[in-house]
Amino acid sequence: MHKTNRPGEASAGPRPEETVSPKSGSFSKIANAKQAGAGLDWPRAPQPRRWQAIAATIALLAETFPHCFSVYEGRRRPLKLKIHLDIQAVLDGGAITPVELHNALGAYCSNHVYLNYTRKGAWRLDLDGKPVGVVTADEEAHAKATLAGIKAKREARAKAQTQPAKRLSLADLKAAARARKNDPLTGINAEPHGRK
Repeated sequence: MHKTNRPGEASAGPRPEETVSPKSGSFSKIANAKQAGAGLDWPRAPQPRRWQAIAATIALLAETFPHCFSVYEGRRRPLKLKIHLDIQAVLDGGAITPVELHNALGAYCSNHVYLNYTRKGAWRLDLDGKPVGVVTADEEAHAKATLAGIKAKREARAKAQTQPAKRLSLADLKAAARARKNDPLTGINAEPHGRK
């Protein structure tokens, strides 16, 4: 599904000639997708290069394995344990490096929606979207702990952004000026180099 573009905007979705099929082995558009950020609608703010590569890799996985992966966070479900081995076996041409796959799966599985769906008894999906196992109680506890950590970091970041920066008082400015003046290397009372 493509979003409606404003005049002068490029299409956000892949063109039909840029589709990726694991059976045909046509992964020639991967480099272009990584450079373009895979044309994803999320997030709109400029991304660091690492996140662009992760987003492009997740988009490629979602396009290659649509029954298992989703670009849209609300559709993410628990994946089969050690699914990276299955992905590497299917993409044996080196379309995705092991480091890129590791980073993408780490971001995919640490997503808050994915972690919310990681509940005891929930099905784990293989590359074809078929159930292959269930989430255990330990895995659910780990997901809840990870979510709590994410929430704590988010709250700390929000609190830091809401606190105004400390404004220097006149006394603080005078103390800084005295420290600069009396600095033996750069201050006013410092001896010029070469004289004794």
